[in-house]
Amino acid sequence: MRTILLLLSLVLLCGAGFAQEKANFTGTWTLDKEKSFSNGPQFDQSMTIDHSGDKLKLDAKQKTPRGEVAIHEEYAIDGKEGGYTPQGATPNMTGKRKVSWLPNGRGILVEDEISTDGKVVRNITRKMALSADGKSMLVDLFIDDNRGSFEQKRVYNKATM
Repeated sequence: MRTILLLLSLVLLCGAGFAQEKANFTGTWTLDKEKSFSNGPQFDQSMTIDHSGDKLKLDAKQKTPRGEVAIHEEYAIDGKEGGYTPQGATPNMTGKRKVSWLPNGRGILVEDEISTDGKVVRNITRKMALSADGKSMLVDLFIDDNRGSFEQKRVYNKATM
């Protein structure tokens, strides 16, 4: 009996050693244009993320040929669909969002559905994951709207403090 308890304890301890912490995106991030694609030649973005547990707050500055845009978003990483106000929303525009952890907590999946007058006009899926060393973040965007389906890849480098 003692041997069985000892073996069971060892198995539990070994299993705990392999448990991974969930990704934490906290930091200031700048776009690496060389490693990113399909964003347009004049696109640039920097962002600051405050991430604690299942709450993530993102503040970004995005530069495009049409000018600079400030983005402020908050995510509850709980896998539940909820309403949100899309960036640049018009009075008849609504949004639904679901944010979930990727397997093993190595990143998050953000799924947005934007409707105008009750009709879905755009779906955006963002997969955000950190590199193994936490010094870079990969964001894969998949956009479906009336123009077609598009994929964008953005790689960000963490600013050193």
